[in-house]
Amino acid sequence: MPILEQRNIYKCEPSRAWVNLSVFSPTGDSRQCEFLVDTGNPCPLIVGSEFMIAMRWRTSAGIESNFGSMDAGWLSLAVPEFGSEFKTICYANDIVLNVVRRSKDSFAGLVGLPLLRMMEFGGDQGYFWVRPIRGD
Repeated sequence: MPILEQRNIYKCEPSRAWVNLSVFSPTGDSRQCEFLVDTGNPCPLIVGSEFMIAMRWRTSAGIESNFGSMDAGWLSLAVPEFGSEFKTICYANDIVLNVVRRSKDSFAGLVGLPLLRMMEFGGDQGYFWVRPIRGD
């Protein structure tokens, strides 16, 4: 049986890991977006304010960070290659989005360690990959 995984060649200069996620709104809209990966980030996902407003299922209590206030909301996500839809708390901060877009202007935000820990993840010289957690 083939291993389900998303394998992405690094982008940008210097090389950056990224993942492709589908995001679903409560109104039935969906967006497939590329997100920069930062394993040192303690937030599952950080997007821009407009993105959060358009796609969130419900609001939640925001937090303060070294980038200022971050609004919070629940987003519905999936990894297209293997994932079924799931909801997780995410954050919105336009300053973070602008920093992320310095690497590539089409990145929709930043994926952090809590979201990555919902999967197996890793990388080598050429690729960053995510896989469903196996129940061995």
